Formats: sequence, C-alpha cells, structure tokens
Amino acid sequence: MDFGVTGKPYYMGESYQERLNKITDKTAASAFQEAYAKKMSGSTDYISMISKAYSTGKPGATTFEEAFPQYDVITHVGNANISSSRWQRNDFPFWKYFDKNTSADALNDWMPEGANPPQTRGDLQRNYSRIGSGRIAVLIPESLQKKMDADPAYARQIMAKLQEWKEDYDRWDNTVAAGYGYNVAEHQAGKSYVFDLDENGDVRNCTVTSSGKLTGPTEEEQRQFEAEQAKKRKRRVKYIRILEESAEKRKLQERENLRFYQSQFIKHDCFLSNFQRGQKYGNYKSTE
Repeated sequence: MDFGVTGKPYYMGESYQERLNKITDKTAASAFQEAYAKKMSGSTDYISMISKAYSTGKPGATTFEEAFPQYDVITHVGNANISSSRWQRNDFPFWKYFDKNTSADALNDWMPEGANPPQTRGDLQRNYSRIGSGRIAVLIPESLQKKMDADPAYARQIMAKLQEWKEDYDRWDNTVAAGYGYNVAEHQAGKSYVFDLDENGDVRNCTVTSSGKLTGPTEEEQRQFEAEQAKKRKRRVKYIRILEESAEKRKLQERENLRFYQSQFIKHDCFLSNFQRGQKYGNYKSTE
C-alpha cells in the first residue's frame, strides 16, 4: 500500500481527498469512493483482480517492458513540457506518441484553437481508433532515465510506482465502466495508455483510450445512464407503493378475519352457555 509523507494512504499518487476534490462527475466520484474502499480493504473482487492482472509484470522489473508484459510498450526519453490544461483537451494529439519516431518533446509547442471539442467529433474518433488496444507509451525525462540506468534498485521503485498508479486508475475506471453496463474484461483489454512522468517518476499527465474513444462515458451515454437510473427509481417507488398497498390490504383483511373469528367465538360461547343451561334444567333438545 502506498503511503505519503503524512502517513496517509495514497491513491494514484494523491491523498483520497485531493483526488476526490478533482472529480466533478457524480458517477465518477461515486466509483472512485468505491474503488478506494476496495483498495483499502484489500478486496479481491472481480474488478480488482482484472485491474491487478493488467498491472503485474516480471518480479523486480527494471524496464517498462518488463513491468507491463501484456502491452506493446514504447518509451520516449526527452523533456516533454506540456501543461495539464493543454494535455486534457480532447484534441490534444497524444496519439502521436504511439509512433516510435515521435520524440518526447514533439508536442511541446502544440497550442489549442477554440473551445474544447467533444470526444465524439469524427476526426478525433478516427485518431483514437488508430491507436488500437494493448499499447503503452511512456514519456521519460532524461534525468529520470539516467538515474534508472545508474541504479537498478531505483528503477525497480519507479516500475512499482507506475504499476500501482495504473492498477489504482484501472480499478476506478473499471468500476465506472461496470456502472454503465460495460463488460469489464473487454473494457480493460481494449485500453491503451500514455504516461507522462516527471523527474521523480510520478505521473504528471495521462490519457487512456478504450475501444476507439477516451475512457469514461460520452455525454450521450451519461444522459442515457441517468435516464435509466431515473426509470429504475420510478419503478422502485411504484413497487414500494404496491407493497405498501398490499400490506394495508392484508392488515384490513386480518382485522376483518379477527372480527369474524371473534363473532364466531361469541356465538359459540352463547351456544355453549345455552347448552349448559339446558342440560342443567332438563330442557335441552337434541336435533338428532
């Protein structure tokens, strides 16, 4: 388990509250809380197992290829200098990093034009799709690469740090996917990643694609999900009302049955009293 200088457990390189404060989508926030709880409890549920399996490599791995043997790994050693605001745009051409001939600093001068376009824009979808699945591109500062080359123990620490970050991310992302009804195994197998590391080997920027799109639901999928949830809530309310009405009917029926049994008991008691008096005074007549 990863602990920071405060002794508190970290998730994706940040404290729980630091990461949660950055999440604006309610569905993603709820999924993050669930994923965090699973990690802290050491859960071995299906989502956690899938996420771990795709972030486990050769024991003592000192290279990214050894750390992630399930993937086609490309490394770019150089000084990438891209702000998070530019990186997070849907049109940031991160897909170029999957080209082995692209350098780490190739996109340092890229500047956006206009408002952030939707993920669903045709040209962006085509670029996402070209990446394919099962690939990882890593941007490594020159200073970090030198430290790793000089100290295998340090290299192992960097590999373990990125493996944990990726496992945490996948547990969260796969929890979101499960909530939207995706097949988690297929969703995980379809992902590709770009990791931009800083000089300490921490993830500075990251982009993940799956099935030809950025991970996470589109606006249309989210609206559909929310509409389905609203329908489910209405059905639950209706079902509860039916149960309440049925319970009320059962109570009324039980009261009616009780009154009936009480009236029968009274009749039986009167009959028994008359029968006993008739026997005492000799005026009982049998109907037989």
